[in-house]
Amino acid sequence: MLRLYFLLLLPLYYLSASNGEPEKGVLYLKVRNVQHAQGTIWVGVYDSEENFLIKEKAVLKGYDVDHTGTVNIPVDHVKFGPCAVAIMHDVNGNGTMDRNWLGIPTEPYAFSKKPRSKWRLPRFQEVVFDFEPQHDHISVELDRW
Repeated sequence: MLRLYFLLLLPLYYLSASNGEPEKGVLYLKVRNVQHAQGTIWVGVYDSEENFLIKEKAVLKGYDVDHTGTVNIPVDHVKFGPCAVAIMHDVNGNGTMDRNWLGIPTEPYAFSKKPRSKWRLPRFQEVVFDFEPQHDHISVELDRW
């Protein structure tokens, strides 16, 4: 009987020890094909379809670019579990993704996985991956439309 009682209380102990919050870690991004040694690479990490591409709901990280080629960017405080990454190289440093008169992006961008179509914004399910302690590195390549 005592053993059964202990087994029932064990999940409550772990929940209270972690304050009920999911564990977090550092996501290491390797961003390839950086063609301009200027501006800022902005990374947004999203934890759900409802939050996807909503700036206020993302874990955001800015990286000042000082060389071309490949840059490595660690992003802290990312919840373990399903997430998606959106990256933009703000070459001119104006804080937004520049677009032409048709609305097509004119600055380099990337997602955690290559979307099926470039004719629309990707869906969360197209670019989602499982962020786990043993899977904490992803590699992406900046592209232009």
